[in-house]
Amino acid sequence: MEDCTPYNMAFACFDCCKSFKREFNLSEGCPAELKCPNCGGIAHNFGRHFKAPKKTDKKQWQKIAFLFEHGFRFQKIRIGNKHHDVVPYPKTLEEAKEFVIEYKQYAIKKKNT
Repeated sequence: MEDCTPYNMAFACFDCCKSFKREFNLSEGCPAELKCPNCGGIAHNFGRHFKAPKKTDKKQWQKIAFLFEHGFRFQKIRIGNKHHDVVPYPKTLEEAKEFVIEYKQYAIKKKNT
């Protein structure tokens, strides 16, 4: 059996504007949501590359919520022929509006329930 490295995955809660990490072995799966340890709300999985803004930075949290609503979880978006060509995530909400249009083919599709 192949040994798999565990990864720290970032989860963010929009209710209390906090983020926390949990370690997962990806071969065993990783939840899309966890209970927020701070407020008990829903914390969404934003993957390994997410870095949360300060709790007080409401504009950045609005941008993150907008990107989340449009299927972007701070997964790496690679374009071009080289595997190292990674698209940077937008810095502002205005940039995010253009970003979701330009890179919509990379958005994570919502599952029908």
